[in-house]
Amino acid sequence: MKGIVFDIKRYSIHDGEGLRTTVFLKGCPLRCLWCHNPESQQLEPLMVWYENRCISCFSCVDSCKFNAINVDSDKKIEISTKLCSLCGECVKVCPTNAIEMIGKEYEAKELVSEILKDELFFEDGGGVTISGGEPFVQYDFLIEILSLLHNEQLNIALDTSGYTSKDKLLSSIEYVSLFLYDLKIMDSKKHKAYTGVNNKIILDNLESLDKNGAKTAVRIPVISTINDDNENIEKTIDFLLKLKNIVSVDLLPFHNMMTDKYKRLKMPYLLGNIAKPKDNEMEKLKKEFQLAGFQVNIGG
Repeated sequence: MKGIVFDIKRYSIHDGEGLRTTVFLKGCPLRCLWCHNPESQQLEPLMVWYENRCISCFSCVDSCKFNAINVDSDKKIEISTKLCSLCGECVKVCPTNAIEMIGKEYEAKELVSEILKDELFFEDGGGVTISGGEPFVQYDFLIEILSLLHNEQLNIALDTSGYTSKDKLLSSIEYVSLFLYDLKIMDSKKHKAYTGVNNKIILDNLESLDKNGAKTAVRIPVISTINDDNENIEKTIDFLLKLKNIVSVDLLPFHNMMTDKYKRLKMPYLLGNIAKPKDNEMEKLKKEFQLAGFQVNIGG
């Protein structure tokens, strides 16, 4: 079984309990306007050029057998997605790592072996978190990874948007110690406008996880003017109060540090100039969820 991974972050402290290794799988059915990892949306690997690293040696141009790399009048690299075969030769010859392939194919056992290099750091309550994109896009690969990690008796967290079939989601419960479950907007029309999908499946799946006893940390990205209004917060709290196995509510303040990624990937950034929520605004939201009885964390 093979899958596409676009990043592995070691020593993470924001993706579950303790010190963790977080594996990011490529592919996502959502198109959230605030997406911090736009490189994760497409399942296939991507070639990316970093202008600030380039020394204009053009060794990449000479190395490309498919004429997929050209230089424009400003001496900037242009990579044709139609002609590029993703062979990686340009990456190998670039002396400054100015060209990077985002997305690497792993066999499941190969990926687990890579993760196990960090096993020593998991002893104090840490473990492995599988994230995305949306991990369930690569369902078969995901389940094999989870099974292999479970056999190693590792603590496993799974970060998901919940936008998948109920059967697939519930089949992962036996391997997962904690679900990190994204909850964005309660109004279905507004949810579709900002993420590209209706939220009915997401809400139904969260209820199903809860009914089956799965422990869940609900993660709420806080985006000013979009989902931080009183109506949405009240509806979110009312919905969560119906559930019995929510271990925490994690409020994640929006930031726009990912806008350079959109430029680099030549993807339109459609969210506009929304500012990061202020600290006092985040504290106010925290108190509202705390008053409802939830353990609340404010993320980085």
